[in-house]
Amino acid sequence: MHRVSKLFCNSYILYISIIAVLISCQQQTDKKAVPKHVKVFQEDGKYGGWPANWGVWSWDNEILVGFTKADHMERNGHTFNQETSRAMFARSLDGGNSWSVEDGYDQGITEETVEHRLGDKSEVATELEESINFLDPNFAFTFRMIHMLEGPSSFYYSYDRGKSWKGAYQLNIDFSPRKPAGVVSRTDYVVDGKHSMTAFLTVGFIEGDTNWREVACVRTEDGGLTWKLLSWIGPERINSIMPGSVRLDQSTLLCMIRRTKPPEMASYLSKDNGITWNKLPDPVMVDSNGNPPALLNLQDGRLCLVYGLRRKETRPQGIGMYVTYSSDNGQSWTEPELLRGNDGAVWDIGYPRAVELPNGKVVALYYYNNADAGDPYRYIAASIFDPKDQ
Repeated sequence: MHRVSKLFCNSYILYISIIAVLISCQQQTDKKAVPKHVKVFQEDGKYGGWPANWGVWSWDNEILVGFTKADHMERNGHTFNQETSRAMFARSLDGGNSWSVEDGYDQGITEETVEHRLGDKSEVATELEESINFLDPNFAFTFRMIHMLEGPSSFYYSYDRGKSWKGAYQLNIDFSPRKPAGVVSRTDYVVDGKHSMTAFLTVGFIEGDTNWREVACVRTEDGGLTWKLLSWIGPERINSIMPGSVRLDQSTLLCMIRRTKPPEMASYLSKDNGITWNKLPDPVMVDSNGNPPALLNLQDGRLCLVYGLRRKETRPQGIGMYVTYSSDNGQSWTEPELLRGNDGAVWDIGYPRAVELPNGKVVALYYYNNADAGDPYRYIAASIFDPKDQ
């Protein structure tokens, strides 16, 4: 009996020890998998929105993101007073953990646009006269649209990490034989060399009472002095905007496009450096009026896609920011995981951009709110997470 009792006791202790180890491992896994959420910009009475409209840039652990600041105004749709909107930047020197805000006009963003109201202070875009060095170690570049359908668009560049910007410069492209209403671009580009850049532009069309937008792939080989149309991505007359693109190798490009009416995240692959494109399966289901992709080529060889959902019924987790991964260059994607949600957000969220830090962590930037939790003001947020935990 004593031996049986001792055996039972030892077995029980072993069982308890195994359970304790499993619980400990699960707790450690859960702890590692929780992203860190940081408020980048938030002011009572103000609206912060749309990082994807401006862009994001990084240099090691330094990150710069653009966004729009405006007065809060209760109304249907986006709750901001457009006449008060201004371009702003937020900068982090510690991998996204803390941020300081900089005024876009003071930094050299001097042309009035649809989200940067300057009045008499606005300066007209001029012609670029000197080639840009896209390989400068402190380089940053942004496209900006004057109007959302008819354009035109211009561009700025910086050699000091966005502390000062040169521009605005005219963006002139021959789209013959087609005759678009104008270029209406946000920022999406891939640097290919010292004077070579591939850019992905949104282009507006008007035909009678009908209007739509399409995505064009263009390239400069002379540092931005001239730009050449390479291709249109996808079929004509489907409203397509706000691409997010990466280069997979010397001749392969992947471009994801926000579509509306109906909403879609469309994915296209080019194996001839942007001349022709083949459609891939959609990476995710989107909703509402669509939401732009934040697409990254990670150090571990995977692709990372961050995006927003604006309707509770689209996924069981509801409204929020999501992340998914591909290990086969965009042919297939993992089940999307909730990056942030269930915290009182209403539909007015998203427009993400993302960067990968030297340590492999990802910083996703987007605009967000907790209106259903009693705080009506939209703000710019960052989520810092480790893809290895996802």
